[in-house]
Amino acid sequence: MIDFDDIFEKKNFFDSKIVLIVIASVLIGVYMYDLMFGKKSFSYLIDLENSVEIMEKRVEKLKKENARLQKAYFELKELEGE
Repeated sequence: MIDFDDIFEKKNFFDSKIVLIVIASVLIGVYMYDLMFGKKSFSYLIDLENSVEIMEKRVEKLKKENARLQKAYFELKELEGE
C-alpha cells in the first residue's frame, strides 16, 4: 500500500528548498546589480577618477591665473607707491 503522508512530507520539504534557492538567487542578483550599477559600482569609480583628473587640471589652471593676476596686482600697487 502507498503511504500518501510520506509523499506529501517529502514534497513540502522539496518546495521549501526551492523557495530558499529562489530567494537566495534573487538576493544575490540584487547585490550583483548594485555592484554593477549602484553608488559603489566600478563605472561610478571610473567616473569619479575622471572627475578628480578634471578638477586637478582646473586647479593648476587657476593657480597659473592667480599667479598672473597677483603679478599684475603688485605691479599696479608698485606704480601707486611712486
